[in-house]
Amino acid sequence: MRSYWLKISLLNLLLAASLGALLRYAFVEEIPWLKFYHVMHAHSHVAMLGWLYLALYALLIGAFLKPEQQAAPFYSRLFWVTELSVLGMLFTFPFFGYGPFSGGFALLHVVCSWLFIRRFWKDLGPDKAFSARLVRTAFGFMVLSALGIFMLLVFAIGQLHPSALFYMSVQFFLHFQFNGWFLFALLALFFKMLEDQGLVFDTRSLKSFYWLLVLAGFLTYALAVAWSEPHTGVFAVNSVGVLVQLAALAVFYQIVWPHRKAIAAPLDGWVKALLLLALICFSAKILIQTAVAIPFIAKAAYTIRNYVIGFFHLILLGMSTSFILGCAIRKGALSDRTLLARLGLGFWVVGFLGSETLLLLQGTMLWAAMGFMPYYYEALFGVSVLIPLGVGLITIPNLRPTASP
Repeated sequence: MRSYWLKISLLNLLLAASLGALLRYAFVEEIPWLKFYHVMHAHSHVAMLGWLYLALYALLIGAFLKPEQQAAPFYSRLFWVTELSVLGMLFTFPFFGYGPFSGGFALLHVVCSWLFIRRFWKDLGPDKAFSARLVRTAFGFMVLSALGIFMLLVFAIGQLHPSALFYMSVQFFLHFQFNGWFLFALLALFFKMLEDQGLVFDTRSLKSFYWLLVLAGFLTYALAVAWSEPHTGVFAVNSVGVLVQLAALAVFYQIVWPHRKAIAAPLDGWVKALLLLALICFSAKILIQTAVAIPFIAKAAYTIRNYVIGFFHLILLGMSTSFILGCAIRKGALSDRTLLARLGLGFWVVGFLGSETLLLLQGTMLWAAMGFMPYYYEALFGVSVLIPLGVGLITIPNLRPTASP
């Protein structure tokens, strides 16, 4: 793995976080030139496809492929073409929203991801480890999620008016990215780390965990459909899905809990804190989704925007970004040895936890018809600014050729 891949990905996170802070400031002071939803699309695409995708690209190659395979020019060239597609989306979405230009760069990203899958799958070979199975499944979900992109391209190129099908396509892409590709890729890296430590797990438990999580991934898409088709049957499918997912979480802890001391032994400092935060957020994600098995909670979950944003950030920042940063530091691709980097990690965690707390509190107040808390938008902007500030402080020392303690 080439460490600069992760550093470029980190710069993408800095760009996405800065756009996120700008969007929060738009609720404090009017920004006449800002096209809010266009910038929001740029923010979300750069965060997902520029940060999470490319960071996972780097970590998966570093974890699963042989050194000579990692050094192949193909992966470096593909990385830069993928980064070009991300920059294209960054500079087209704010001005044009979903349109032919931004859609073209999104399509380029899809093509790059498929080329990545094809080459990685070949290089991975007949690896029978559980972690390798998770990687292949993650790739399957990535390909499946692209169906949502193709539907969006139809709307963008045909300049069709957004409809229920348009929003269901958006949710299809997001759901199978977050609950499929990202989730299974993160789990693949986690179990690869444990396999490299020499830990052995019960095969039947691993198989149960795997199939429960796959089944839940498909069934829980029903909640994304529920906003436009709020039928009892749709809620019932989602309820089954979240209960299956809860069973998967129980099996997961049954697998790892007996080995908790061995897992934690090689971890220390920020690596241990970040991986623990990722584990807590992974558990919180499933427990929150389980709560929406109750219909009136499900309705609040998809109609109150604060909850929706908070949930996406729980997965993108709390679960995924925490794990990626911890994993990258553990592998030496990023450093936490400088004061700036440690301060940045602290700001980032406080910004994430602060914004999640405010979103949850305000969402609950709206649910209870209690209105807005005083200075809510100012407070939300204040804690949100800590996220790009923290990422920037992490990035600065890591862009140097070496990072001294």
